[in-house]
Amino acid sequence: MCDLSLLESASRLRSRDRTTEAARGGGGRKPESYKKRAATKVQQVEVIRGSKGAAARMEVLSVDLPSHLSSSPPSHSQQEIALGIKNAYNLAINMQEGAKQLLADYTSIQGEPFTNAGFNPPVEPFPGLPSPSLPPSAWLDLSDAERLQQNVTAFSNLPVFLSAVKSQQEEMNSNASDLHHQLTLSRLQCLGLSNHLASIMASMGLVPAPATPAEPPGLGSSFFMKFSGYRICHLYQDWVLRCIKDLSLLADRYPVPLL
Repeated sequence: MCDLSLLESASRLRSRDRTTEAARGGGGRKPESYKKRAATKVQQVEVIRGSKGAAARMEVLSVDLPSHLSSSPPSHSQQEIALGIKNAYNLAINMQEGAKQLLADYTSIQGEPFTNAGFNPPVEPFPGLPSPSLPPSAWLDLSDAERLQQNVTAFSNLPVFLSAVKSQQEEMNSNASDLHHQLTLSRLQCLGLSNHLASIMASMGLVPAPATPAEPPGLGSSFFMKFSGYRICHLYQDWVLRCIKDLSLLADRYPVPLL
């Protein structure tokens, strides 16, 4: 039994020596376990190559990897909201110069006192066409839903008011075809902008409130109709400026996501 134990011990020693010699580059085929360990070493070298050390590299990986895995492409609704705001803003910008020109042209053909240099009376709102003016603090306190709702109300009803102005001007200034055309174009642009604004609300999951009925001024004296038309054109210009301001704020809150 003793001789058998000595023989087994000697056999184990010779086997260990052959493995050690092979691992050091000696003759014979390298064992499979050595190949796996060598491949692992090569992978480890590739990971830490170019860094200040394995510890620094592992620290970077532990910070960046979760962030990368947690990122996801923007949802369809995010893109839809941002692009809707962008399209509405571009349309409002295009309407800005036309609204300014409409007020100037309207004023220029109404005679005195509208053509007087100092003519600048306060402009009161109408039922269904609220004033766009708000104190800065009140404007900033508006929620996104309130901001959009107020614009939807104004631009949904403005076409009715502008049509009323056109009818009055066709009666009082039948030869002012350019002004009539401007009023028609402004009415159509308001309809387009109100559709854009309603679409933005739908993308946000917001349901517009029931529209406040538009109540344009009726017939009256010549001066009454001229002055009511002036108020409507002025409110139209002011609402375009207000809409641009509102949409600019919303664009900052809902930027177009990078794909």
